[in-house]
Amino acid sequence: MLKNQRHEEIMELLKAEKFVSVSDLSRRLYASQPTIRRDLGYLERQGLIRRSHGGAIPADDKGNIPVSFRSGTHMAEKLRICRAAASLVSPGALIFTDASTTALHIADCLRGRDGITAVTNSLLACKRFLDNGVRVFSTGGRLLRDSLAFVGETARTNAGRYNADVMFFSASSLGEDGMISDYSDEETELRLSMAEHTRCRVFLCDSAKFGSRSAFNLFPLTDVDFAVTGAPLPPEILEHSGMRLRSADEACLYEKISE
Repeated sequence: MLKNQRHEEIMELLKAEKFVSVSDLSRRLYASQPTIRRDLGYLERQGLIRRSHGGAIPADDKGNIPVSFRSGTHMAEKLRICRAAASLVSPGALIFTDASTTALHIADCLRGRDGITAVTNSLLACKRFLDNGVRVFSTGGRLLRDSLAFVGETARTNAGRYNADVMFFSASSLGEDGMISDYSDEETELRLSMAEHTRCRVFLCDSAKFGSRSAFNLFPLTDVDFAVTGAPLPPEILEHSGMRLRSADEACLYEKISE
């Protein structure tokens, strides 16, 4: 298959399926994976796609970005964020985690910790916690295809049956006014339910989300106890956050200013 023809085929597949992996493209287009990666690199430079290490989505896709794409973006930064955030977990704690690909790394950072119990609405996190020796409960509910997140009334009701010590969550956007927002209304509703039943809210945010907005507001940073970011918060966000920097080792750990 000629290069231009492959490019057209890739764009047609993305239009139809929203996400394609390198391995799947290699198989379907009868081209090597290095060739497919070069094709994706070219299409990204043309502004037609967005890439992660495992595949691509259309550049103009602002909706429900598949977890298979999101999990491959900003991986090193997300892991640094979660290593810093895990310091907030005490032995024997019960924690909530949402279905964000950032919070997914919390499971890896709690390996070997004593007596931790996790409650999550993420199908991927259930297995990750289990593999790391952490006792885990699922909220259950309806499973979303793109995010592999359990949502709906069942998930919200089950979340309300726990009293969590710490809630770890992320979202797709953090506005300049400090408002946290997300593209998924159902995942936003579940985060609100979790937040009502936790003692400490911890927002995990990579720097790519700074200064952006999504359709559904969660709550402002002033309603959060800690924020852990991959880079320092911009001054305009920090001004509205009600927070101060506590440490900046692997990541920036901000804590709520006591009134």
